[in-house]
Amino acid sequence: MIGFDLDDLCTDSTNRASECMAGQTELDGVDGIDNQFGAQLFPLVNVAVPGLEQHARDAQTAGNGLPVLRMRGWNGTMNDPLVDITITTAVYSTAGTGTTMAPALMSTDAMHPTLANGMPLPAPTWDGQDWTWVRDDSFVAGNLEMPLVQDDQAYVTNGLIVARIPARIDIIFPTSTVGVLVRLTDAVAVGQLSSDGMMLNNVVVAGRWSEADLLSTAQNIGLCAGTPEYNILVSELARYADVRSTPPQPGDPVLPCDALSLGVGFTGFRMRIAGTATGLAILDECTMDGGVPDGAVMNVDAGVDAGIDAGSSAMDMGLDTNG
Repeated sequence: MIGFDLDDLCTDSTNRASECMAGQTELDGVDGIDNQFGAQLFPLVNVAVPGLEQHARDAQTAGNGLPVLRMRGWNGTMNDPLVDITITTAVYSTAGTGTTMAPALMSTDAMHPTLANGMPLPAPTWDGQDWTWVRDDSFVAGNLEMPLVQDDQAYVTNGLIVARIPARIDIIFPTSTVGVLVRLTDAVAVGQLSSDGMMLNNVVVAGRWSEADLLSTAQNIGLCAGTPEYNILVSELARYADVRSTPPQPGDPVLPCDALSLGVGFTGFRMRIAGTATGLAILDECTMDGGVPDGAVMNVDAGVDAGIDAGSSAMDMGLDTNG
C-alpha cells in the first residue's frame, strides 16, 4: 500500500503483464502499486540485520539521520505551479528555544553534539519550532545555496507537493550503528501539506533501485560478500526484481528485470535549518573502512528558513519514517 504504479501496469491474478522478464512475476499492490522492496526484500533484510528498521526510526525520532525536504519559492497557498525542492539529511536536531536564533553549539561532533554550556542537545519536540543541522556533503562545498539533490521544477497542487529526484544521486540514511546509501532512478517524492503548513502527511518516496546499486550498499548494513546471508540476498534479488532501472520505451526489446520497485512512507514536521554539519560516514561493516569523521565547524544561518506563513518563501520538513 506504500508507493506508486511505476510501470503503468496492474499485474494481478488475471494479468501477468510486466515491462521486463522477471525471475518470478509478483502481484502488484493496491491499484497497481509497485513496491517489491517493501513487500518481499525488506522482510528478508530485517531478519538478516535484526532491528534495522527500529534503529532507523529511533534515530530519526531523535532528529538524527532523518531526510529533510526543503521547499523554497513557495507562494504560501495550496496551489503553486513552481517551487524549488531540495532533499538532504539531518545530522542532528534539537528543540527550539522560543527565538528566531538557532542555539549555539560547543561541540559539533555528529555523535555527541553539545550546546554552548556543554549540555547535550535536547531532543526535538516536533512542534514546528525545532532546529536541524543538515549534512554538508548534500551541498557543493557545504553551501546551502548549491544543493546536490534538487528539483527546481517541483509544484504544489491542491496541497500535494510533487518533486522528482535526480537519477542515482546518493541519498544517505545513517543511524548510530549502520547506514544505507540509496541510489534510485525514476524517483519521486510526494506529500500532502496540512492546512496550516506545519506538516506533510502521507509522504511517499518511490522509485527503482537497481540490483547493482542495492548490492553495493549491502556491506553498509553488514551483509558481506561470500556469506550465506549475502548469497541469499543475491538470489532473492534475481527472483524478485520486477522493473528495469531505466523505464523502457515503446518498441524497446523486453529485457530481464534489473531493479526492484521501492516505496517508503514518512510523516513530515516543519523544522528550521540552522546550518550544515559533517555527518556520520556510511561504514563498510565488512572491512570497517571509512571511519567516523570528526565534527565540522558549523555554517550557522539561523535566518535561512524562519517560517512558512502565507507569503513565506521557504519551508523545511523533517521526515519521520513510518513504513
